[in-house]
Parts: sequence; C-alpha cells; structure tokens
Amino acid sequence: MSKNLLDKEIKERVQAFETLLKKKIPRKCRDTFITAITHSSFVGENKGFTSNERLEFIGDSVLSLTITYHLLDRYKDLSEGELSRKRAYLVSEKSLSKKAEKIQLGELLLFGKGENKSGGKYKSAILADAFEAVTAAIFLCFGFKEAHRFIGEIFKEDLENVLSIEAVDAKTKLQEILQKTIHKVPEYRIVDEEKIDDTKFFKAEVKIDGKILGSGKGRTKKEAEEEAAKVALNDEYIRKIEESNQ
Repeated sequence: MSKNLLDKEIKERVQAFETLLKKKIPRKCRDTFITAITHSSFVGENKGFTSNERLEFIGDSVLSLTITYHLLDRYKDLSEGELSRKRAYLVSEKSLSKKAEKIQLGELLLFGKGENKSGGKYKSAILADAFEAVTAAIFLCFGFKEAHRFIGEIFKEDLENVLSIEAVDAKTKLQEILQKTIHKVPEYRIVDEEKIDDTKFFKAEVKIDGKILGSGKGRTKKEAEEEAAKVALNDEYIRKIEESNQ
C-alpha cells in the first residue's frame, strides 16, 4: 500500500471515530485510535505500526468495571453470583463481536493481505478484541467518564433486558449438574497449544473420574475450558445422570 493511500485511509478512520463518538479526537490521541484498529497481521507488513493487543488488555478491564457499575446501579436486588453471570455474558466474545458489528468496526480495521483475504473483518474473535481495544482508546484519550457513557449507550438495550438473559456459562452449568448428582467437580487440563495466523490457541479437556467428557479450543485457557464444557454437556454420560435426577 502506498504511503499516500495509507495516509488517506488513516485520516478517514479517524474521521469515522469522530462521527461515532461525536467528539473531536485530539491530534495526540490519533495514534492510539489507529493502534486500536491495527491487527497484528498489518504490523508484519507495514513499519511504524503497533498491534492492538496491549489495548485489548486495558479495554477488557475497562469494560468489566463499567458493566459492573451499570449492573449495580440498575439491579440492586441481584445477588453477587447473578451479577457475575450477567456481566460474564455481556463481556463475552459473542456479545462484544455483536457490538463491534453494530458500529461497523470491521470496516475500520487494518489487516495484512492474508487476513484481509480470509475475511478477518467478519471473524468474531477479531471483532471482540477490536471492540476492547477501541474501548481502551476512549478511556486513555477521554477518561473513564466518556468510556462509561460510550459503553452505556452501546449496551443500552442489553442492560435494560438483562434479567431475561440466560447467562449461565457452560462450566458453571456442568459443575452444578455434577455436584448435584454425583457430588463431584469436573477437572480441566490444557493439553495442547498451537499458533494459527499469529494467534495462539489452547486445547483443553474436561474429565470426571478419569473419563474425558469433552475437549475444546480457545484463544485463552478460559475459553478453551468453556468450549470443552459445552461439549461435555452433550455427552451421553452427563445427559443420563441429569435425566436420572429429574
């Protein structure tokens, strides 16, 4: 990509953020917002850019704290466990990727040629990560108050209907079934790691009494364990003990 074309695309992306936020982005903050939409594949092909991976880390914390504030303010009668489950759903990959789609974030992302051809802008994990990174950019540039406002606006409908959300994750459900029926807890183990297109994936297994109930992959150990638990919930052994307890 030529320098002139790249400069033009970056300028257009900054303008798109200004439209989204209804705020002028200070010149000193522009690099932060560009970093927020820079995928690691783009960095490998273009000098002078930084991937959004570190911003994802910040954004994850900002999102979790902000969603917690909103839930505590709106739902004063929910227990700690219920609040945790609702928050886990709202900040999940599935939820965040939908929010990224809502603001058409995929169209703003900077990809390398390979990732661009493989449809990176449609991938759930990439969109969720980018949404976290953009949240971090808003926080770093404009402060927590603006990040709080932005997240509250984007999640408005979800927060209003949070009581109807079935937010029990697979790991929690599996543990509840096993504790209630055979009074045991599942064991999780990371059995493999691999790297695909610069992204690390973990493989996890879940066992009970040495029997493998399911396995799954994820970008984090937690995600891999969650996927393994989902598979386990459909295992014949789990279905039988669940049915026998009904």
